Amino acid sequence: MIKTIMVALGAAFFIIGVHQSFYYGIVASYWLFALAGICVLTLQFLQKKEEEKQKQSAPTKKSKPNNKKKSRKRK
Repeated sequence: MIKTIMVALGAAFFIIGVHQSFYYGIVASYWLFALAGICVLTLQFLQKKEEEKQKQSAPTKKSKPNNKKKSRKRK
């Protein structure tokens, strides 16, 4: 749910920033672009944190040692 909110806020801040930059310039609307960037970075942080959590909770497979000897056919 928090990811959806971050995407929506990031998109909204970016669109409003573009609109305001047409009227007042980029310098005056910089803070809107900064908020959009913060939303995107927060989204990436949450995704990375979720991936690490899934890696830790996933069971690890132990590989079985291969003790079989290869038999060669002699002619």
